[in-house]
Amino acid sequence: MLELGPDSGQVLLAFAVYLVGVAALGIFSHRYLRRGEFLQEYFLGNRGLGPWVLALSVAATAISGGTFMGFPALIYSHGWVLMLWIASYMVVPLTTMLLLGRRINQLGRLTGAVTVPDLLRDRFDSPALGITAGVIILLFLPFNLVAQFKASGLVMREAIQPRPSSAEWLGQEVDSRQQLTLRFRLSNGLEVKQTVPPLAASGRWRLDKTQADYHARCLHVVWQDDSQEHRRTFDFPAPRWRLPGLAEGIDAGYLVGLIIFAATVIGYTAYGGFWAVTWTDVLEGLVMLVGVIVMTVLALRAVPPLVTENGTLTGLAAATARLQALDANLTQAPGPEQFLPASLAVSFFLMWSLMGPAQPSTLVRLMSFRDTVSWRRALCLLAVYFSIVYLCILVIFVCARAILPTEYVNRIGSRGPPDSIMPAMIRYLTADRPWLGGLLLAAPYAAIMSTVAAYLLTIASSLVRDLLQRSLGREISRGVLRSISYTTTALIGVLVFIGALNPPEFLQYIIVFTGSGLGCTFLVPMLMTLYWRRATKVGVLLAMLGGFGGVFFWYLAGWLEGHAQTALQRHAAIPAKLPNDAMADVLHAQTSPSDTPSPPVWAEWIQTHLSWLPGWGRPRVDRFTPLYPFGFDPLVCGLLCSIVGGVLGSLLTRPDPEKVRRFFPD
Repeated sequence: MLELGPDSGQVLLAFAVYLVGVAALGIFSHRYLRRGEFLQEYFLGNRGLGPWVLALSVAATAISGGTFMGFPALIYSHGWVLMLWIASYMVVPLTTMLLLGRRINQLGRLTGAVTVPDLLRDRFDSPALGITAGVIILLFLPFNLVAQFKASGLVMREAIQPRPSSAEWLGQEVDSRQQLTLRFRLSNGLEVKQTVPPLAASGRWRLDKTQADYHARCLHVVWQDDSQEHRRTFDFPAPRWRLPGLAEGIDAGYLVGLIIFAATVIGYTAYGGFWAVTWTDVLEGLVMLVGVIVMTVLALRAVPPLVTENGTLTGLAAATARLQALDANLTQAPGPEQFLPASLAVSFFLMWSLMGPAQPSTLVRLMSFRDTVSWRRALCLLAVYFSIVYLCILVIFVCARAILPTEYVNRIGSRGPPDSIMPAMIRYLTADRPWLGGLLLAAPYAAIMSTVAAYLLTIASSLVRDLLQRSLGREISRGVLRSISYTTTALIGVLVFIGALNPPEFLQYIIVFTGSGLGCTFLVPMLMTLYWRRATKVGVLLAMLGGFGGVFFWYLAGWLEGHAQTALQRHAAIPAKLPNDAMADVLHAQTSPSDTPSPPVWAEWIQTHLSWLPGWGRPRVDRFTPLYPFGFDPLVCGLLCSIVGGVLGSLLTRPDPEKVRRFFPD
């Protein structure tokens, strides 16, 4: 059994109100599936979206767990430079709606296409295009879904916020960077570690002064700098349950949150289809907007005033001044540790402004609006919505770094990596109003739910419509289609749930990987399909494969290098497990060369044979980071490969005159 924190009951009760609303909309939406053609209703809503529903649906799908969990973690870690990093997202509504919206809707109606692979297949009369597009969607989107499921578990863990477990403190160690590692044995026998970064650039942990308080389930540790000692208190680990394949088990609060999320979102998506996703998008879009506005007000009021020679600074001015004092790089480009050099800034401007329009889940929304009036009004609404949400999030987490300048993890209850800063900040700002915390936690949860539901439906449609019904070429009865669609959607959700039990540390890298991969795969092919008479099926196929390969290659190289680096560093490292370096030197001297194992052969092979690649040798911060060729994000390479492949392939082959006349009438 989980022991809940003192305020968790009020938080969960308020949070439950939102979940009940979502479930009700899912049940209500199911009635739409009884009219018209099943697949048109289940996967496309029969092309009946008005301006408000279209705008909020596109926004809720685009604004995901990356926006409310990964993006805040980066702001907290790197400061104001994230304004430049996310700047082009403000023009995503323009590039999305103006670049593709009207034309893709026209072709969708002309061909009767339900999915993006459908449209490509019918435009060029090429089953190979449809199958290739469907397979690539199935390769990329599950990665994104794992990231979204992880984010949902982190949010629900903050809502549940169980008490620290009763544990035995086994010891501690500190590395050369003064990162402290605390080791515990839980009551169920699991051994776990907690890492704590240094409190300042200079100083050290006084390991000899660490004390355990078993009654309060916490450790008291001491950090010493040049002038004084600073005492910090860290909770014992959160309760963890044993799970096959996970040596340290799984955080119990995270697992319970994951189960609640999976049951809710899989249930209403599978049962209600496109209309359930769309109507819940409206609710979730409004919840997100109200949530970030309220949080912005609370965060600005929570920043401690700063007295200067020119007067007292408050709000955002005080927050910026505190960041400047903490680390000047937090207030200027390229940010701490050269986070965003000019080449990457250009890459991410392309990433958000051009990759966003080419996401399959967004393209389906563009195929579903009712008329041109709805399209125009939705464009204006989206531009305002995006600007408010992203500027508010930026302000909130600049304030968060000023309010909680070093280690927020144990000060305010969150026990996770930086991705947890959003729900942790909510709990901090609403400590005296837990019910408000529950309602605000619905904002990041809504962002995650809306994206997951849209992606589940996109994957299911690729399987059911593109790879089953169209590829087999058989007529399938309405009842069988209904059963297959329900089952496929639910099964995909269950598989992603299993993948989320042990996800990567930073979810934003997964979001960038899937976003750039899908964007490079579909942007150029879709532009060719919609606007270029000379485009051929060979050219579009090469454009898809070039975009996919150009991104995937650099991520694969990055993953290989990251694993090789980790293996070689583990082989070379000698941890400092004692308070002074002298004892470590003694132990090192007593260790003969024959006692030291050889480095892994595979790691040495990778390091020797692939080190010529541009970008090799960059420090790894997560196993999902790619190589950056010549300082640019892989999406630049992917776009170039897609353009070259598409143009050459089309110029070397001839288009079908009948298709040109049909889709490009004079």
